[in-house]
Amino acid sequence: MQLLSQSYSAGLAERLTSNNSARVLSSFERACNLIDEQGRFISIVDNTAGNGPSTMVLMESPGSLEKILFVGDPVAIGENSLTINTTTIDFSEATVWCPRVDWDRAKNCTQHFKKNIRDLNMIAKYRAPQGGLSSLLFSSIPNMDFVCARVAESAQQLFRGIVSNNTENVLVGASSVAGLGVGLTPSGDDFLIGVIYALWVVFDSEDAARWSRTIVESASPHTTMLSAAMLQDASEGNAAEHWHILVDVLVEGDAIDVEQACSGILSVGHTSGADALTGFLLTLDLLRECTDVS
Repeated sequence: MQLLSQSYSAGLAERLTSNNSARVLSSFERACNLIDEQGRFISIVDNTAGNGPSTMVLMESPGSLEKILFVGDPVAIGENSLTINTTTIDFSEATVWCPRVDWDRAKNCTQHFKKNIRDLNMIAKYRAPQGGLSSLLFSSIPNMDFVCARVAESAQQLFRGIVSNNTENVLVGASSVAGLGVGLTPSGDDFLIGVIYALWVVFDSEDAARWSRTIVESASPHTTMLSAAMLQDASEGNAAEHWHILVDVLVEGDAIDVEQACSGILSVGHTSGADALTGFLLTLDLLRECTDVS
């Protein structure tokens, strides 16, 4: 079977070289994760998923990817193609997509941005799917489950550490959140990704990078390889296409744009998008003493 790629992340350039090799780590209906010999990921996704920091997007959906790309299969990386068993993915004509978000656009702290954040918070509260961490956005939760309670407590320690410049508190808080919940990317990890995105909005690049690296350093040993890789991408200011869209509309969009962008993020996974958005909004709120953004 011959498949065409329409785009891939600029961050994949070094991994898509013919002197590299990889294997299939996990395979699902709409996504397949490859891991190379250095432990770096290449995510193959169908054309409904959109671009991401370590993602190659297919031109057309081949149906279920897990029926043609199997866990453990070796991946032959050619000059302009990937070959897995009898399936070849040609990326010779693919567009190279930049995963780095223009976070500086959100640092103007305009009233427009503040209003859109308020609207986003309200939409997320009432549109997020059940079973995730979005209940943390409410001020009072009488029946908080174990994961939510653990994340809430640990996040407070993490935030206090950032505000007081206490690295130890940040390390302990992040390690306590990492790996909480179930799934390929547990809820706690998705939450931390949202926290890191908010840091890029709140702080200058140097401080955002410093605190992001601290979070990743502490969280990575306590979670899955895929989550650790995604946290690393976030710490470099990289994000999936849905987040690029959200930042753009928060800066210059209207209420309808914000609602549409929010829906795009909430559609990611069962609760992955909602959990990341919760981390993002909660961080902006709890670090408001450090910034005029929220």
